[in-house]
Amino acid sequence: MPIKRRLQTTLSEEAFKIIEKFKSEYGSINEVIEAALRLLDSEHKNLNDDDIILIKFIRDLDFTGCGRSQYMHLVCGDLERAVKESMMETAVEWFLKKPFPEISLEEFLETVKRGWKILNRVDYVEITKGDRWIQFFCEHTMRRKEVSEFLAMHILYIYEKYYSKVWNVMKSISTNGFTLKFYRKV
Repeated sequence: MPIKRRLQTTLSEEAFKIIEKFKSEYGSINEVIEAALRLLDSEHKNLNDDDIILIKFIRDLDFTGCGRSQYMHLVCGDLERAVKESMMETAVEWFLKKPFPEISLEEFLETVKRGWKILNRVDYVEITKGDRWIQFFCEHTMRRKEVSEFLAMHILYIYEKYYSKVWNVMKSISTNGFTLKFYRKV
């Protein structure tokens, strides 16, 4: 059993509220404090100050993430290349830690949903599943059908590349969003 040392201290009301918030997750006050100390002591902190500023910047100013080459193609008016050379494929493989041939359609859509929410790309995404179908519903407040088409194109490009042999798709695109319903082929 590891050696434990007694510590007696006082905390601010704010610090104590934070401990209380995590107490149910960690089990006790000392476990919360020990977890916090391990985090402070870790050699490789997950986020530095610049990372935190970038995240706040994206969220507070309603910015969306866009790769350098994709941005160049968008500025030049080449939407097709902006979609084909987007970072979505790479990002999904990186996030799931496996190559696309091993990624199911459902895993791909769930990862896109999470990524778009993190990047503030859209306002609402919902995935519903049935016996032999998966529906991806997306809404945004940019009020342009072109935006809906551009977002849907990203999913449809990867669908064509990896999933079209096993799944059919029906699409519905409007000024504030789109729906893609994938049906498993018989």
